[in-house]
Amino acid sequence: MLPRMTRTFVTVEAAASVRPSRPARHFLSHRASALGATEPRPVERHQAIVVGAGSAGLAAAVELGGRGFETVVIEKEESVGASWRARYAELRLNSWRRMSKLQGAGMPPRYGRYPARDDVVAYLEGFARKHGIAVRCRTEVLEVLPDNGFWRLETSSGSMLCRYLVIATGWDAIPVMPSWPGAASFRKELVHSSEFATATAYRGRHVLVVGAGNSGFDIAGHLVRAGARVTMSMRTPPNITNRDILGLPGQPLLVYFADHVPEKLADALFRAAQRLAFGNLSRYGIPRAPTGAYASHRERGRNFAIDDGFVASLKSGVASIVRPVARFDRDEVVLIDGARLRPDSVLCATGYRRGLEALVGHLNVLGDDGVPIHHAGTPDHPRAPRLYFCGMAAPLSGPIRIGPIHARRIARAAAVDRRMRYRVFAGV
Repeated sequence: MLPRMTRTFVTVEAAASVRPSRPARHFLSHRASALGATEPRPVERHQAIVVGAGSAGLAAAVELGGRGFETVVIEKEESVGASWRARYAELRLNSWRRMSKLQGAGMPPRYGRYPARDDVVAYLEGFARKHGIAVRCRTEVLEVLPDNGFWRLETSSGSMLCRYLVIATGWDAIPVMPSWPGAASFRKELVHSSEFATATAYRGRHVLVVGAGNSGFDIAGHLVRAGARVTMSMRTPPNITNRDILGLPGQPLLVYFADHVPEKLADALFRAAQRLAFGNLSRYGIPRAPTGAYASHRERGRNFAIDDGFVASLKSGVASIVRPVARFDRDEVVLIDGARLRPDSVLCATGYRRGLEALVGHLNVLGDDGVPIHHAGTPDHPRAPRLYFCGMAAPLSGPIRIGPIHARRIARAAAVDRRMRYRVFAGV
C-alpha cells in the first residue's frame, strides 16, 4: 500500500453547507470573556488582507501594494505556492510559459516551453521575494465577518481587521471524492488524484484512473510511460487537444478562438482539429463529446483534456477505456455494465470544489455551485462591499495568467473606493 497524505475531501453527493448570516461582532476580540476576564487579545489591523499565497494571491498583493495599500497575505500552509508543491512530480503546465507569468518578468527560458511543477514553485518563491510581499504562513482563516464597514477575520493566530479583503484560495481547494457503494470495503488503494505523488511508484501495477478530464488524461499518460497498466473509467467523453499545434504552442490560438470567434464556430473548428489530430476515437472507447469544447467550458467550467501520449497508448492497446464505476465488491470494481476489474490501485481524477462555503457562504456571495457570483475580480457583490475574489476561475488561458488580470481590477476598484471615501470625509 502506498503512503497516504492527510487531506480534506467532499463527496460528489455532498451539498454545500450555507450558514445563516451573522451580526457584526464588537471590535474587541470575541475571545474576551465576561466582566472580570483577562485583557482580550488586541485585534491586528491592516488596510488590505489577501487570503491565499498562490499565484493569484501574490498578484493581488503586488497590485494593492502598488496602489499604496498596506497589505498582508495569509497562507494556511507552510509556504507560498503550497498547492503546486503538493502536486505529483511529473506535472507540467499545459499553458505556454510566455503566457503564464505574473507582473513583471516571466519564467526563465531554461524552464522550457511548459514549465515543470518545481519550476513553478521556484518562480512563485522568487516573485514573492522580489516584490517584498508580506506573507503570514501557518495562519488559517476560520471565519469572515462584516464589522462596521470593515472585514473581520477570525484566524488560527487571532483576530484581524481590514477594509479591503481578497480571497485567492484557488479553484482546486477541496478534492471531490465519489461515494460508491462498497468503497469502504475495498482492500486495495483507493485515493483521489490529489494524493498521487509520482507515476514511478506504480510501475508494473494495474491502475484504474476514474475520470477522463484534463487531470485524468495527464496522470494516465505519465502512468503508461512509467510502466503501469492503465485502464480509464469514463463517464463523459472529453474534448481533446494537443499542447502544440503544428509544432507551435496551441494556447494562443485556443484563447483567441474563445475571445473572438462565435462559440458555435469555435466548437466546430475545435472538433475538426481534434478529428484531424487523433482520427476517429470512437473505436478506442472515446465517442464524440456531447458538448463542444467552448460551450462545455462556459456552461460547466470544464477545460478540454490535453493529450500527452495517452491517446497513442489507447491506439497501441497498452491502455483501455471502460464504462463508469457502479460499486466496489471487496477486491473488485464493478462497472455499470456489470464488468468486473481487479486493479491494484484506483486513482480518482474527479475534480475539486472551491471550498468557500465555510468561509463566506453565510454572506450569500456564492452560487449554487460554490463559485463566487462575482468571481472575475470585480465588481464586488452589493451584499459584501470591498470583498473581492481573485483567480477563482478555470480559464482556458491557465490559472497563472488570470491572477494579474483579476488583481488589476481589484486594485483599481479599491483605489476608487478609497478616493471616494476621502472625498466624503473631506466634504467634497
